[in-house]
Amino acid sequence: MVRPSFKERLTAMDQPDHATDASAIWTSIRPLLVLGRIVMVAFIIIVGEIFDDVRVASLSIGVWALVLGIPLFLLISAIITYVDRLVSGEEDPV
Repeated sequence: MVRPSFKERLTAMDQPDHATDASAIWTSIRPLLVLGRIVMVAFIIIVGEIFDDVRVASLSIGVWALVLGIPLFLLISAIITYVDRLVSGEEDPV
């Protein structure tokens, strides 16, 4: 596999993108979801440390943050993966 030359890469950047509306919208939303996952993990850790002594239904708030946060993290990850595959399948190579 030979990497494209610098000139070829520059000429490829001049070509139109031909992105669909769904692809363009997903390209805008995806970074927000990825950043949201990172913030959510940090928030789970912070809540677990700050409210370690507070208990609700005989479990600490830190445990509740894990119980609710981990499935939410996995759900958002699955949505990102699913929509990535959906959008990439829509695009036809030109």
